[in-house]
Amino acid sequence: MCHNAKARTAGLDLDRLKDPRLAAAERDVWENVAARLKNGSMPPKGAPKPDAAITKTIIDWADRHVAALDRTRTPDPGRVTARRLNRAEYNNTIRDLMGIRFRPASDFPLDDSGYGFDNIGDVLSLSPTLMEKYLKAADQVVKIALRTSSTPKPLMERYDVEKTGPAKYLPADPEGPRLVMKGALLVKHRFPVSGEYELRVNVRGRGEAGSAPAPLAIFVNGKLAETVNVEGGEEPKRTFDVRVAVEAGEGDLGAAFLWPGTNVHLTANGATYDPAKDGYTVDNMELRGPFVDPATLLESHKRVFGCGSAQPGKFDYSCADRILSAFLTRAWRRPVTKTEIDGMMRFVRMAEKEGDTFEQGVALAVKAALVSPNFLFRIERDPNPHDSTAAHRLTEFELASRLSYFLWSSMPDAELMRLAESKQLSKPGVLSAQVKRMIEDSKAQSFAENFAGQWLEIRNLDTVTPDTRRFKGWDSDLREAMRRETQLFFLAMLREDRDVRDFADGKFSYLNDRLAKHYGIEGVEGRHFRRVELSTDQRGGIISHGSVLTVSSYPTRTSPVLRGIWVLENFLGNKLPPPPADVPRLKETEIGKTATLRQQLEQHRADPGCAVCHNKMDVLGFGLENYDAVGAWRTQDGAFPVDSAGTLPSGKTFTTPAEMKRILRDDADGLTRNLTEKMMIYALGRGLEPYDRPVVRSIVEKTSTSGYRFGTIIQEIVASGPFQMRRGESKSQAGISGAKLR
Repeated sequence: MCHNAKARTAGLDLDRLKDPRLAAAERDVWENVAARLKNGSMPPKGAPKPDAAITKTIIDWADRHVAALDRTRTPDPGRVTARRLNRAEYNNTIRDLMGIRFRPASDFPLDDSGYGFDNIGDVLSLSPTLMEKYLKAADQVVKIALRTSSTPKPLMERYDVEKTGPAKYLPADPEGPRLVMKGALLVKHRFPVSGEYELRVNVRGRGEAGSAPAPLAIFVNGKLAETVNVEGGEEPKRTFDVRVAVEAGEGDLGAAFLWPGTNVHLTANGATYDPAKDGYTVDNMELRGPFVDPATLLESHKRVFGCGSAQPGKFDYSCADRILSAFLTRAWRRPVTKTEIDGMMRFVRMAEKEGDTFEQGVALAVKAALVSPNFLFRIERDPNPHDSTAAHRLTEFELASRLSYFLWSSMPDAELMRLAESKQLSKPGVLSAQVKRMIEDSKAQSFAENFAGQWLEIRNLDTVTPDTRRFKGWDSDLREAMRRETQLFFLAMLREDRDVRDFADGKFSYLNDRLAKHYGIEGVEGRHFRRVELSTDQRGGIISHGSVLTVSSYPTRTSPVLRGIWVLENFLGNKLPPPPADVPRLKETEIGKTATLRQQLEQHRADPGCAVCHNKMDVLGFGLENYDAVGAWRTQDGAFPVDSAGTLPSGKTFTTPAEMKRILRDDADGLTRNLTEKMMIYALGRGLEPYDRPVVRSIVEKTSTSGYRFGTIIQEIVASGPFQMRRGESKSQAGISGAKLR
């Protein structure tokens, strides 16, 4: 026996449970036993197995017993440390609060992560360096959003390709045309105020007289502003001007030539424009502006100055009081007290004494509000902060914030605040309707970027560097297409309330011509993404996405180990211990020549100390070996045919990636449990504890009853005690809640 007092395999001693009273009290043991029997990992490979009827009897008893114990326990909602806004939340909150397109957190230090996510309260510290960044950001936000002085004078700024380097990325418009990146120029620019700007693009190169014109695309903020034709001839340099209206905030300026093809057909005298032959380059760009009408106020300014501005030289304190009351309520995401408003009003009075204008006084108060802990942190207050048994419901405004930062990574909008003020938000029907509304809102894109981006690890696409000598098709176009495919797939799962099992093997995806060509799928033309129903077993579900396959590979080759770990931890929720320090390295130069990667890893697994983990993860990684290190399909690994066959610990076998994905799809409860746990961690901003297991179990059961609908998981998390409640913390526990981060 593996789990007796002597062996204690995995730390479990079942001998001590011969006493029925002790056995009956062990909820977590029986839940674990049932889970391992279901996935076939117990008994281990090589050990005798009970027949199927006995196994089913044990599983059924364990499930019923665990459910009965859960019904007798007092629910514990847990508690969350006051959470600082992470970088994404800060940017989005500034956007929605001030109404400006500006991402001030772009140069903030990276946020620490816990449990796989960067919104965990226990690890989001506030360093002196970050506080300096907040002060600088608040100053920039106020300068961009509010007009506190006379109209700014137009200025000129020049960007030279020799100084900035050629463009390395495309404009943000996914529907835009494909560009010739050689000789292009694309730069980031901060527009200080909204207004009209003039962009002058200077081009070098002459082309042959009578050749087809070269189409030059001029971009502002990711959108095509104008396309002009550069004619061939003797003129060595050409200048093109475009005047555009731009909103204040961060944006981009760019100019690049277009590829001839589906969207571009330029010919002259029977010749087609050839970017390789005609070789024009963008030499530099000059931006002049802003050209602002003094009588025109910014929308962001009017959003703050709700009762208007004072007459020159006069301070209207009643107006300032109303301005700050409304602004602080939105910025701090809750009603504010008279004392808090008075605290901010002192900045207005201070400005008057210094001889500043009324607008400058209000702007100073706004700046102070943006560096207050009430803005930078999501603070939930406990009536009995030192009583760990005193659970209580969140206030309506705290619930609104939890909901908006869960699904939008941003502050509550006007509708959520209105419902919170009228104490209607927490009503089940109202809350459920708001979840549906928020999922349909464009701001749910942040849920795909931040939750899915971290759960599936596709944020790591920004740091992977595949070897372009081995994988010649790899470029920034392909990287962004991979990212976009996975985000659009996740949003479809979310908004269509699809079956959770489609994450394993959904027969659809979102492709453009670049990604379809990489996958070998025909009939997709144009740079824009469109939904494609898949008719090939080579693709289907998240696991076959290029994004996932690339981030789980090395720059020069695939890694069955990394891919197996990815599937186990991110898809099945099985945490593996770190490898020992003395793991021998593979013979890289022999892979694909004298031996396959699989053969080398099988030799490695011959060590019993390594086999314990590698028997679980390698087989899953081998099942994905038909995909190379950037996710393209292959049947050969060097000189050897790819072998994707494997046998899982449960005894189930497969010979192709499609068969392996179908096995994963069949484990619907396992997929649902893992997704529920990941999403609860993200929604709550803390790791899960043993007292959360009954809630997870209940959500999995309800999701199963609904046909494994993705929306059921979200609705049940929002309706759960841990999401809607919290409790105090004993003094002895204070400060140690982050000790169990993994």
